[in-house]
Amino acid sequence: MTPNIADIIRQHVTLSVSCIDRLYLHAYMPKRQTSGGLCSFLHDHHGNPIPSSALFRPMHDRFLQAVETFAGQHGIPTVEFKPGQRKDDIVADYRARFTTREGVVVLAQEEKVAARD
Repeated sequence: MTPNIADIIRQHVTLSVSCIDRLYLHAYMPKRQTSGGLCSFLHDHHGNPIPSSALFRPMHDRFLQAVETFAGQHGIPTVEFKPGQRKDDIVADYRARFTTREGVVVLAQEEKVAARD
């Protein structure tokens, strides 16, 4: 079998990563960004008789609970960054202890800052 280019260069190329890979969860659903689309999502898709913005809090809370459950089941540490902290320096320790080839190293979020009046 003839080797492909990936097989050939694998022995000659080294990749060194000096940054943190970050995953940001964004959902872009153009049809849901209209009042009609939003009502359809809440009423038709979720089966709520009255579409209301109050329905988003329970969805938000269920999502956060699912993420926390996932982290707990897989032993993934969670970190809350304080304003001004160098995130790369903090996560470097977690990366150094991470021994598997792939996976989630740490779940992190910015500390919530109280709104100013």
